[in-house]
Formats: sequence, structure tokens, C-alpha cells
Amino acid sequence: MHLQILEVILWPKAAGLTPRRVPFEAGKVNVISGTSKRGKSSVVPIVDYCLGSRLCSIPAGKIRQACAWFGIRVQTSEGEKIFARREPGNQQSTDDMMLLEDATLDVPIDTPAKNTTRQAVKRLLDRLAGLSNLSFDAEETGSGFQGRPSFRDTLAFCFQPQNIVANPDVLYFRADTNEHREKVRTIFPYVLGATTPERLEKKWILENLVREFRRKDRERSAYAKVSATWLANLQVWVTEARELGLLQGEAPQATEEALIAALETVLTADTQAAGFSAQGLSESADEYTALQAEESKISLELSVARHRRDQITVVRSTVGSYKSALKDQADRLGIARWLRTHSDDGERCPICDGAMTASNGELEQLCDALATIEDETHTVSMAPPILDRDLVDVTTQMAKLDDELKAVRIRKRAIESRSKIIREAEQASARVARFLGRVEQALELFSARYAPGGLNEELEKLTESIAQLRQELAEQQYQVQLDAATTQVSEYITRIAATLDVERKSAPARIDIKELTVGVRDDAGREDYLWHLGSGANWLSYHVAAILALHSFFLRQTHSPVPALIIFDQPSQVYFPQQPKRAAKEIDEELADEDVASIRRFYEAMGKLTAHFKGKLQIIVLDHAGPNVWGELNDVTLAEEWRGDEYLVPKDWLSIVD
Repeated sequence: MHLQILEVILWPKAAGLTPRRVPFEAGKVNVISGTSKRGKSSVVPIVDYCLGSRLCSIPAGKIRQACAWFGIRVQTSEGEKIFARREPGNQQSTDDMMLLEDATLDVPIDTPAKNTTRQAVKRLLDRLAGLSNLSFDAEETGSGFQGRPSFRDTLAFCFQPQNIVANPDVLYFRADTNEHREKVRTIFPYVLGATTPERLEKKWILENLVREFRRKDRERSAYAKVSATWLANLQVWVTEARELGLLQGEAPQATEEALIAALETVLTADTQAAGFSAQGLSESADEYTALQAEESKISLELSVARHRRDQITVVRSTVGSYKSALKDQADRLGIARWLRTHSDDGERCPICDGAMTASNGELEQLCDALATIEDETHTVSMAPPILDRDLVDVTTQMAKLDDELKAVRIRKRAIESRSKIIREAEQASARVARFLGRVEQALELFSARYAPGGLNEELEKLTESIAQLRQELAEQQYQVQLDAATTQVSEYITRIAATLDVERKSAPARIDIKELTVGVRDDAGREDYLWHLGSGANWLSYHVAAILALHSFFLRQTHSPVPALIIFDQPSQVYFPQQPKRAAKEIDEELADEDVASIRRFYEAMGKLTAHFKGKLQIIVLDHAGPNVWGELNDVTLAEEWRGDEYLVPKDWLSIVD
């Protein structure tokens, strides 16, 4: 997901002051350097708050006393957006937000005014992330552990605040609480591409089919429970029919077939009886006409819904084929960029060793074509979640219409049985009417199991559909995809960690999505989790390596729902303690050359990653270390330096608060 921060914005409570704007470059490593108590650690909570967090974690005190609204200006695939949210005052949070959208935006000078809500912003971010509308568990309808994936869940892989960045027990943002830890475990296979929207759709369909099967199976069980008394009831009804004069001649044999045949004769006999109401018959006829019109209307709506479902299915299949075709084209054209890099450097052709100057025009055309295909692939990738939602809506609509149609037909059949003159003639007395109705209902109920399209046939079809879906959702195939993804991420972690300040530079590292940590294997083959390792340098190194490795994997996917944004807060804290009473210069002078080299390696790894992905990844670092530590590294730039009189909140704002 393309989402990068262009500015953090604070609007003052005091009149006559202009907003505080902290700028950042897209696609770079942006560093805010400064000493303690300058507001660096407030940046992550501000960004999180503006992206729809449930509670406000911005530190209480002068920052919240001086600021009326907090905001961020971001760059997205749809242009620029400003998300601003009101300071909650005495509340834990507020849903009052302002949203501005355009190709480019100017930050308003005036205090923002509410024009949207937190929930609306969350829905917008979910859409930008291309997240599925289906839950991980079809029976989960809320926002629990197995609820639908959300943009808020993906931020676990983006933020490394000060209490997390070198924590041996917690690797991901907010995974120190049970609620967020379980949701991170649930969403991990989704962001790694093992759990796809298509798989969620099939799981949703399977759960609905299983529920339908259980309901109908309970009906069949009900038949089985009463079957023991079925023959006795038939004999009782035949005896009663003979008493009422509805059945003449010798008593039938005491077999199910003979007794049912005798009762069916009673139901179809031309028995005249008085006492039926002409007025009631007329009212039934009017009701029957109205039901016919309603049946036609519902049938037409159901036909339209089925046609829409079929169209959605065809479009989804077409989108999948088109994405595959685009990928094949992109794969074939991918070599063009590689060749162009050799051409730009003045190298000779790596294949034939010939001069490449004459081919520059053709390479540019191929690269332009590749860029067009990649843009088209991104656009096409946004379609499946929308189609998922439409499929859920139309399936729900079809189920509702089908129930309504069944209800109308039941009422029609009831009227048909009541309104026929022959039935009216048979019901000469209330006892005869009740008897015939009871017998007819019982015969229809028990014969429905064996009729074409009856209960037994429906259960057979449901069993076949469930078996087919379970085969398509086989855990073996899913596990192969998940293992391949985690293996790739683990390889990235191992390579990145080897460039940082880890104790075992050649030791293989593994991402563990169950324990939500990193495992490191020693020479004897034993795997140690992060909390088993000593030294803050180890903890910090594997935190940085894991987050960079995950984003390296996400950015290589066709479309990842995780924002290509990372914020590290105080990564160098393990190399020197915070000493707010001492000047930054004194602290920097006490840093040993070895520690400076270690810190510099972290920035170098970040810069290499942003350079590799050519502007697709943005990293923000909030740190004590200044340019004298990480200066002159590629793609690493100083956003602001908060020392002396420089703070996140301007000093003149603070003087008003005081």
C-alpha cells in the first residue's frame, strides 16, 4: 500500500499562532535528531492518532495543552490527503476528524473543522489498502481476533516506538496486549499472501453451506425420531376415517404402503359436504391473486440477483486471468530495466558484449511499457475486494429472496388446498376438516424426503459442495504457501542482521508467526528466541532486521495491504542512556568509535533498502544521534534537528501554556 507522510501538522489552541509543520521526504530515510524531552517520542502517537486509533496515546501535558488539532499530510495512490483529529481534552479520545483530499494540498492556516468521523476514515484506509471485507472466521461478525482484516491491524508492522524497538519480549507494535497480539497472529498469513481474499471467500461459502447442512440434517433427524410411531399413526388415521364414513369396504392391510394408499384415497375422494363459506372462498381467491403477483415479482428479482452473481463470478475470473497475463508480460519485460541500468552506466551488453548506445530508444520504450503494465496491475489488484463485497451482498440478497419466495408458495399451496370446491365439500364438519388437514400434512411431510428436489437430494448436493470446497481449502497447500513466505522473510532477516550489530553474524534467523518473535539458531542447532538472547544490541538489531525484512517482502508482492512506511523511535538508545540534563554534544563526544560505527550501520541498512525500492518505502527515525553519526549516507536525510530552542511544539506556544 502506498502511504507516505509528507508532514506532521499541529494547530495551536492560542489565537494568532500559525500551525507547526514538520516536513518529510517521500521515499527516503528521514531523521529527526535531538535531545531528550523535545517531543520526538510524540510523533508515533500523533501519526497513530490521525490514522484512526481508538484511544489517544499522545503524551498528556504541554503538547496536548498547547495543541487544538493534530494532523498529517500523506501521499497515497489517489493523491494527497490530510487527516486531522481534534485534541480530546478530558476524554480518552474523540471521533471528530477532518479529511481533505486532492492531487496536491495546502495546509490550512485556520483551525480545522470536523467534516468526517474516525470510522469513515478507517473505512477509507481499508479501501486504500485493498483489504477483504470477509472475516477470517465466517461466524465472526465483529472486530474480534477472527474478524475481517483492517488497516489498523497492518500498523503492527510499521511502528517501532521507544518501548518496542529494543524490547526482547515484544517485536510488533502494540503486541504487548493480548487483544492486539492475537490479531497480529491472525493477520500474519494474510499479509504474507498465504491467506488470500479468494481463500477467505471460499471459507465464507463453506461455513454457510455447513450451517445449511446442519439445519437440514436436523430436519432429517426429526423424521427419524418419529418414524417409530409413524405406522401406528397411520393405523389410527385409517380407523378414524372409517368412523367418519370417509373410507368404505374392508380395512386395508397393516403395511405402510397399504395404509398410505387408503388415506390418499380419502384425501382425493369426491366427498360432498356442506358448511363451507362462499365469502371465505372469495377472500381466498383475492389473496391467491395477490400472492401470484408477489411470486412473479420475487421470482424476477431472484432471477436478476442470480444473473448479477454470475456476472460477478465471471468478472472475478476475468480479473484473475488478466492479472496473470499482466504478470507474465511484466516478467518478460523486466529484463529491460536491468539492461537499461547497464546502458546508463556506459557498460557493454552483458549478453553479446556489444555497445548498447543504439538500443537506448528501444530500451526506454520497453521500460515505459513495463511501467504501464505495473500501473495497470496495481489498478486491477484493487478490484477483488470490491467484488468480494458485491458477492456477499448479492448472496445475502438471494438467500432473503429465496426465503420470501418459499413463504409465498407455502401460502399459495395452503390456499389451493383450502379453496378447491372438492375440499370444501369434503370438509362437511369441523372434525372432518381437522382430520383431513392433519393427515394431508403428515403425508406431505414424510413423502417430501423422497420427492425430486426433496430433503435427501438437497443433503446430497450440500455434501458434494462441502467436500469440493474442503478439498480446495486443503491445509497442505496453504501451509506450503505460508512456509515459502516465512522462509523468504527469514532469509532477508538473516542477511540484514549480518550487517548490523548482532553477536552471531552467520547464525540463521527465522521469523516465528506463532510466537511473534525471531528465532536464532546456534552452531549446535538450538534455536533461541529473542528473549533468550542477551544484549540490547542484539534485540535492536533483530527488531530492525525483522521489520526491514518484512517490508522488503511486502514490497515485492503484487499488492500488499501493509503501508510502505516505517517509524523507528530512539533506535540508538541501547548505546547510550538518556541523560536529559546533559547537552547532546557531551553525549555524542562520549560515544565510543565502536558504538558510532554500530549505530551508523543501522542507518546504512535503512538507506540501502529505501534506495533499492526507488521511492516506494519511507522510513522515519526519531533519535538522539545526529548527522555526525549517520551523515553522508545515501537516501538518509535530516528532517529537523531539535536541540537548543527547537522543539516539536514551539517555545512560544509553551510559554502561553505556562
